[in-house]
Amino acid sequence: MTDPLASWNEGAAKRAILDFVSRVTTAGSAAFVPPAERIATFDNDGTLWLEKPAYIQVLHGLRTIGRMAAEDPTLRDRQPFKAVYEQDAAWLAEVAADYAAGDSSGYRALAAAFAQGCEGMTVEAFEADVLEFLSTARDARFDRPYKQLTYRPMVELVHYLQSAGFDVYLTSGGGRDFMRAVCEEIYDIPRAKAIGSSVTFEYVDDARGLAQVVRTREIEQPADDGPGKPVHIHRAVGRRPIMAAGNADGDIPMLRYAGGHEGPTLGLLVHHDDAEREYAYDGGAEKAHGLAATEGWVVASMKDDWKTIFA
Repeated sequence: MTDPLASWNEGAAKRAILDFVSRVTTAGSAAFVPPAERIATFDNDGTLWLEKPAYIQVLHGLRTIGRMAAEDPTLRDRQPFKAVYEQDAAWLAEVAADYAAGDSSGYRALAAAFAQGCEGMTVEAFEADVLEFLSTARDARFDRPYKQLTYRPMVELVHYLQSAGFDVYLTSGGGRDFMRAVCEEIYDIPRAKAIGSSVTFEYVDDARGLAQVVRTREIEQPADDGPGKPVHIHRAVGRRPIMAAGNADGDIPMLRYAGGHEGPTLGLLVHHDDAEREYAYDGGAEKAHGLAATEGWVVASMKDDWKTIFA
């Protein structure tokens, strides 16, 4: 028999996943869950693909902000344009450290500047820009285009769940439309099942008289992170998931939301503990790991549970 999780080492995490799927898909079992209710939600950054040394979407945003500052000198005296234009790595590192400590003000400033830079873009033009970035920009350490830096064991898990009748949704604190550019290609998750943070949109007739949907600079609230995740899941799905996977404190509400489903549930927490093959860090995930045992979440160790890291 083919192993559906061939990239996973034998151990408690793999057994828990296989047991859960078997229980909820076995007709006649007391734990059986009808296909319509088999909803799984997966965080993206750090759960399905690389998030260090910076979020991939942030790197795309920095490119956009840098272009704005290069074209408009009046922007260069204020943050975050000043730091990006001057390549002030210390300022950007401080923003990342503050975010890991729970202060998201720096990232909100970056998001606002990025939204300003993309204001008025059609949804098609934005997607083309994202796809070009993910296909050509390369990670310095692993020397691969960013869209190739997905975690093979987790993508394998997504496919296993899909084959077992699950509807799998992306639920990222990052941009929904950023993920839509590649989610079908790299995860085989339909773009309609990508849930994430977003700006708002407007309908316009362009100069040629063609109907277009364009981006505004207004950021939709709440963001799809922390307590916003269950809200966005309800908006998009209308059902409580029976499984959720994440890696950070921002995923706690989603994991707890899935755990509140009546009947069998599975919460999965990816642990970044492999400095040799990826990175080893707990920053921004301390609360999640502290809750894992009491909440009954399965912790997947990159070092111990995964035979390989990248697809």
